[in-house]
Amino acid sequence: MHVFERIINPLERRRVNRGYTQKKMSNLLGLTQSQYSRIENGETNVKKHLKKLSEIFECEPNEVFQGDILKEIDDDFINDETNSFQRSFHERKKGFVHLKINGWFTKKQIIENYKMLLNELDEWKVNEDGIRWKHKG
Repeated sequence: MHVFERIINPLERRRVNRGYTQKKMSNLLGLTQSQYSRIENGETNVKKHLKKLSEIFECEPNEVFQGDILKEIDDDFINDETNSFQRSFHERKKGFVHLKINGWFTKKQIIENYKMLLNELDEWKVNEDGIRWKHKG
């Protein structure tokens, strides 16, 4: 599953894994699409539909929202290779940097990113007018 497709709702994940739309699910359950949508979004009680959902998804009723589907969601999260280490240096406050760090990093990647950041802080200088320039030397 791609990052842009990451689905963390177990019911939605099961539905999408089957290639079903909400409309298809609503037909299988004998509901309107908006009723099914409320079930999938946790806005209405799902108890009376658990047996039918378990038949559709070929699992036990107590596993519609648990079990292998949660492991699959967790594995997707843990195995996501997308990460970003973004930095913006403040124009007028020497030595200030805004960091946005997201994703999974190895210890080595963390050390390399912070070494790079510290080097960049030393390379860039700001004059009295707030102009940034790369210091050579």
